[in-house]
Amino acid sequence: MYKNFSLAIYCTAPFLNRVSLRELEEDFAFFEEYLKVNKVYLETHRGKDDVPKEKMLEIIEFFNKKGIITSGGITTTIDLPGDLVHNLRIFHTFCYSNEILKNRLKEIVEYTASLFDEVILDDFYFTSCSCPECIERKGNLSWKEYRLKLMTKISQNYVVGPAKKVNPKVNMIIKYPNWIDSYHQNGYNPETQKDIFDELYTGTETRDPKYTQQHLPRYLSYYLMRWFENVKPGKNKGGWFDSFECNLNQYIEQAHFTLFSKAKEITLFDFNSLRRSTFIPALSLELEKLDEYLSELGNPIGVKVYHPFHSDGENHLSSYLGMIGIPFDPTPYFPNDADIIFLAENSAEDKEILNKLKGFLLKGGDVIITSGFLRRMGKNMEEFTSIRYTDKKVLLNLFAIDPAMSGFSKYVYSRKEIILPVIEYHTNSSWPIIVGINGENNFPILLRDFYGKGRIYVLNIPDNYSDIYLLPIEVLNEIRKTFLNKIGIYLQGDEKICMFLYDNDLCILESLLPYRTNVTLKTKEKEINIRLEPNSYKVIKI
Repeated sequence: MYKNFSLAIYCTAPFLNRVSLRELEEDFAFFEEYLKVNKVYLETHRGKDDVPKEKMLEIIEFFNKKGIITSGGITTTIDLPGDLVHNLRIFHTFCYSNEILKNRLKEIVEYTASLFDEVILDDFYFTSCSCPECIERKGNLSWKEYRLKLMTKISQNYVVGPAKKVNPKVNMIIKYPNWIDSYHQNGYNPETQKDIFDELYTGTETRDPKYTQQHLPRYLSYYLMRWFENVKPGKNKGGWFDSFECNLNQYIEQAHFTLFSKAKEITLFDFNSLRRSTFIPALSLELEKLDEYLSELGNPIGVKVYHPFHSDGENHLSSYLGMIGIPFDPTPYFPNDADIIFLAENSAEDKEILNKLKGFLLKGGDVIITSGFLRRMGKNMEEFTSIRYTDKKVLLNLFAIDPAMSGFSKYVYSRKEIILPVIEYHTNSSWPIIVGINGENNFPILLRDFYGKGRIYVLNIPDNYSDIYLLPIEVLNEIRKTFLNKIGIYLQGDEKICMFLYDNDLCILESLLPYRTNVTLKTKEKEINIRLEPNSYKVIKI
């Protein structure tokens, strides 16, 4: 077995229904050749498929004889005769307003809990159903309010409660998908479900933000693991990724980012799609190497991000910034004990955010807010800064940094023009650190104010978040330096280089670039020059 994590493979119900024990033996031999598997999740239900008890007991016995732990799995999709709105629900998920479907879910859960002492729900345990019955039951509530309350009740009364009644020792796990900023609109409720389920599981699947409909930056695989660890410390069981919409580099990156977050377990989805796949030999080599490095790493650290439950706004922005070398440690709870915090627009969902912001600054903390947060707060920010969001836009490709007295000492160009919001400020009340220049005018990119014993920075965010990657290296370096000033180390170099920091003075740099590049790690005492090969990582002693 691996020293620092365990490895599981998920087997879907359609696959288990049609596979013979002879085929299972042959296919599992392939995985055994390359991987140190110690668990399989065996799914009892998905869509049209339910695995009969006799067949499932044979499969459980097959794996147990090999010393492999068996746990149960459920995917809450359904194809039930008489379900008239079946084709009106994305992915054919359950309608949780429908009594017949709710009772069917309960039956599936009870059956699964009777077979296994551990059960995981795949990440189709959501609802976007807006059938006539859901509309009627919602009443005057918003869809967000209705679905969050609904799925809390379903989790208690139709999933965990029935499972525990059948099998009091069953460990119930909810696996969350990788689209965190959309949870609340689809009924995922980590705030309440963390106390209902025994453990959580994190979806760390890569989805290319350019070529897939989910537009999820790759750094999210790490970011989400850390957020869920802070949701329920010690009970984020692991990370789960797949090979869909991936090339080989992206598939391996999922393993990197999941394990860099110190995941206790990784699950590969799924047995059928990965058997005899070229991904597995490559993953084998990486896992062996990662296992050695993980023994050296302390606990992950980074700039605290306040990412409240049920929030959205500037969705996935932190992951775009993570792709330029800013290490984040996100949390759903306001991090009062931090030295510096990052507040994007989603932080403004907290109705008490201004009081929390004031208290944090008064005691000497630094805060970085975005133009989106500034826009959402409007006049409420007048207490803290003279900076104002406007409804104007500007095209920029010339930037100035290193302000000294009333001028700048460095001027640099981006590769193309970038559209940014226009934010305004009062001279000498707020101070620009980076500006963009167009014609006979300049426009703030990064500004600084003082409040109480603390500092407040405003970072202007491009309309297209991926344009962050187009900013000149010198501008990126100044942004990184601001974010990491309190931590004491920052990266100088190209975009699309991720930095992961640990509390024992170790650092990992991973390049997502297709070419070799040189970067520098800067601290107050020294500079460390590093060459990164294409799509590679290095572990560095600081």
